[in-house]
Amino acid sequence: MSPLGHGGPGDDEFDIFGPLERSGVARGILLVIAAVVVGAVLLPSATRPPLNLTATAATTTPTSPTSPSGSSAPPTSTSTTTTAPANVPPSAIKVLVANGTNSNGAAAAVSSFLNGKGFGTLSPVDALTTVNASQVYAIGGATAAAHQVATALGLSASAVEPATQPVPVSSVGSATVVVIVGPDLTSRA
Repeated sequence: MSPLGHGGPGDDEFDIFGPLERSGVARGILLVIAAVVVGAVLLPSATRPPLNLTATAATTTPTSPTSPSGSSAPPTSTSTTTTAPANVPPSAIKVLVANGTNSNGAAAAVSSFLNGKGFGTLSPVDALTTVNASQVYAIGGATAAAHQVATALGLSASAVEPATQPVPVSSVGSATVVVIVGPDLTSRA
């Protein structure tokens, strides 16, 4: 008998876990560990806000410059690429509306209006400051979504604040767009 209590050195029916039929336990443990690692890697991508989708359109305009002697040079073309925001379905946009005025219920009324337009809305809150005009903030680069919300509210494109500006609310939560209601939107209250 071997020191492990098994047959002789030629006995291949055993490994360190016991009989080969039971070594599936080790494989099972390795499978569980691999699943946990894969889950830990994929979890951050599942909690990220949606990507900012943009469509790119290229235009080519032929031009014919003239040479100093007055003769026409061969035509050349210039290429201009513009980026237009792609429309995201309103239901995919989560909007947090904050009251930036002294009027009670302004944020709730705007939130209800946006909900009626199909946008997903979070519970309205108060802004940390009062504003002179309504402002729209894109969270996590959702600029196209911010422009859609501004358009739905009848605001100009200048109401969309640059991404570098801090949002004057205590927490944005799961919002992709934050609207700070100013006096120009209190008519919806």
